Amino acid sequence: MRLSLRRISIGVAGLAMAGTMPALVATGTASAATATASARSASSPAALSWPTVSYGARGERVYAIQYLLRARGYRIGTDGTFGSVTRADVRNFQHVRGLAADGVVGSATWNRLIIQVRFGNRGSAVAALQHNLRYGYGYRNLPVTGYFGSITRGDVRNFQSRHGLAADGTVGPLTWNALIRGES
Repeated sequence: MRLSLRRISIGVAGLAMAGTMPALVATGTASAATATASARSASSPAALSWPTVSYGARGERVYAIQYLLRARGYRIGTDGTFGSVTRADVRNFQHVRGLAADGVVGSATWNRLIIQVRFGNRGSAVAALQHNLRYGYGYRNLPVTGYFGSITRGDVRNFQSRHGLAADGTVGPLTWNALIRGES
């Protein structure tokens, strides 16, 4: 009889535990999912804070916008001045991508404008990176060639290390954001 009671007690305790296990597992899973979503949103372009650049602005941010528009197929000069041509091309870029076509480069526009670049890439997006590193951050030995070679990769890794980013040499949203936000 004692043995039967013990088995019943263990069986009841087991059932009670079995009933609470899914709740514990669900809570753990929800916490893990929340943590994963938080980590993902912290590194996603939409979660990044970008500066607002508009008509009349001058400097490296404008060069970046102009070079990146060139990389997107726009025939725009790169003079570092946000004039009427730059504003018109920004408006067109925004309109084509379903953004508010106000001619102001804010977070939504930056998120669509940036282009990931890495070793071996060529073009205006690479020139934007090189120009910003050279003139905005003092990497004077970096020529603006539009080719992402070993000098560019080394300078990108150095920049990433200095700004607390993974020094992988690839320029994605986090590196672009650090480049653009850090400029005046």
